[in-house]
Amino acid sequence: MHLQPLHRWPLLAMVTVLAGVTATSVALAISALIAAPLLAGLFASAAVVLDLFKYAAWPLALMLLAARRTLAALLMMASALALGAVSGWATYDRLMTSIITSQAEHQAQHGQRQADLLELRQADATRIEQLDAEAVAIHHQANALRERGMVTRALELEAAALARIDALRNAAQQRRDSASQELTTLRSQPAKAAGLSTELATLLCIGFALALEVVPAMILSALRPVPETAPVTVQARQKRAEERPQEHPVTEPETATGTGLPPELLELISRTDHGAKLAVRQVAKELRMGSERTTRLMQQAAEAGLLSKTAAGYVAA
Repeated sequence: MHLQPLHRWPLLAMVTVLAGVTATSVALAISALIAAPLLAGLFASAAVVLDLFKYAAWPLALMLLAARRTLAALLMMASALALGAVSGWATYDRLMTSIITSQAEHQAQHGQRQADLLELRQADATRIEQLDAEAVAIHHQANALRERGMVTRALELEAAALARIDALRNAAQQRRDSASQELTTLRSQPAKAAGLSTELATLLCIGFALALEVVPAMILSALRPVPETAPVTVQARQKRAEERPQEHPVTEPETATGTGLPPELLELISRTDHGAKLAVRQVAKELRMGSERTTRLMQQAAEAGLLSKTAAGYVAA
């Protein structure tokens, strides 16, 4: 049974996309191992071709098994498994490296930035406390001047000093509020894959890499064309028997055109699958005749090409 084109093309499109992912992973892994750009591109291209071959190797191996070329099929499967192992490692390495790098970058950027913001906010809080203490000291100095009758001088001191202190306090307070807002934003943004432990991330990467190797191979193996063996009709067998030269004369009177065999026997042979065994006792029982006559008729059918005589007995030709 063959799939309709309506179903085949979407499956082939899926295989193309998945194969592209693994081929890209292999190319990136090979390129990362080789420093020379020319050699990196050369071997990466060869790795892509081998990666694509491993998917086609499974349907080819099944075809070789169907053709009973077992050794060639086993070698093809071994090559596909070896290439699949390399491709799976490349996919796992790329995916695991991306997850670890993402977590490390988040830790480096957000963690360090949070520490800096906490330090900045603490510094501004300390600065505000110092400015408040300085404002209190200015008030004390101004009061001392008033007690000595220097009211104008006290007002000038407060006006100049307190205005400067207020400006510095407002600036420090704004920096502190801005740091608090940014710190809250950073803490509310979790890192990508932050909830994944190292063990869970490893299992996820292994499963994903394995799926990328197995699924396309399964689809291509399922889409492999299966040769259909059409049943041999009585007319075709009669034609083949007529074309084959007769080595022995017909000993039974003709009861069917060109064969000399009973119609019941011809019908039984036509209903038997190619290569299936026909026992003399079974045929004699169905035709309701003696074993001796049945043996002669089956010998005649074998001479006519409708049956084949083997060491195990007669089989349908």
